[in-house]
Amino acid sequence: MDNLLQPIGYLEKGYDFDGTLGTANIAMDYFTLVGQMPILDHLLDKNPIYKLGPPSFGTITNISVQHLVDRLQGADASYHDSEKPDFLDKFIEAKGNFPDVVDDTLIISWLMVIMIAGADTTAITLNAALYYSLKQPSVWQRLRSEIPVHDSNSSSTTSYKDSRTFPYLNAVVREALRCHPGVAMILERYVPNGGLNLPDGRHVPAGCVVGMNPYVVGRNESVFGEDAEKFRPERWLRDEKRETEDEFQERLRLMNNTDLAFGGGSRICIGKHLGLVEVYKVLATLISRYDISFVDPTKEWSTHNSFFVRQTGIEVKLSRRT
Repeated sequence: MDNLLQPIGYLEKGYDFDGTLGTANIAMDYFTLVGQMPILDHLLDKNPIYKLGPPSFGTITNISVQHLVDRLQGADASYHDSEKPDFLDKFIEAKGNFPDVVDDTLIISWLMVIMIAGADTTAITLNAALYYSLKQPSVWQRLRSEIPVHDSNSSSTTSYKDSRTFPYLNAVVREALRCHPGVAMILERYVPNGGLNLPDGRHVPAGCVVGMNPYVVGRNESVFGEDAEKFRPERWLRDEKRETEDEFQERLRLMNNTDLAFGGGSRICIGKHLGLVEVYKVLATLISRYDISFVDPTKEWSTHNSFFVRQTGIEVKLSRRT
């Protein structure tokens, strides 16, 4: 994606310089509220007399519009390689092939989705993986010993392919998603025709709204063990002293089937695989390049659940790893 190749400025400046991240948080708080009580949206954002809805994503809209204009005018050659088509190239191609369906407005909305969707949840997962690992020195040291120091002569980041060769890194990511899923409110579904028979014999009529909370499901002791409240990446690895490979695969299958970090079934998150690519690459790259430690090891983070469980208060020190 071209908007990933051209820096927007957050890393360089080190803060939310244009207010976009703050706007996203306020908007999510609003969406969470009206998602639970839809009538409020008609009284607030859809009020014909005076609207009290969420702030607009004006900055993201402007960035998306500018990228489309630059691409159409050939003004983005400094960071776009035409020999390597990106999403925007594909969108413009779709407009040419299906002009009655795709227009510039739709392309801009697609670009906005790419920039907005998944940013919060991916950041939440990275925060959780680092926080929990640093809170347990034995976990952090095992991660550091598994991931080799970055070659100072290379400017490239750790590839996704390489990052998936680290079994303990995978265990840490899986455990972070279990202990602190990005989404921690009920994932709702409508009961289909014929109703739903629960394992305890109760019947839920068709049309009812049912759902499960990934945060709660991830603490099911019958699936994840009596220590389900504890961050323990080793649960995703085989205990070679106590279980056979078949026993481990059976236990792993049960945990995988219970995992709702990205939802499940036909409504599973369509950005799951892209999000995991980002998490594995970023985490492996950070660990290979930096020594990371808490500014205050005794300080606990703060969390706020408005559908996405955002964290604050994670202060760390970085130094080049040698």
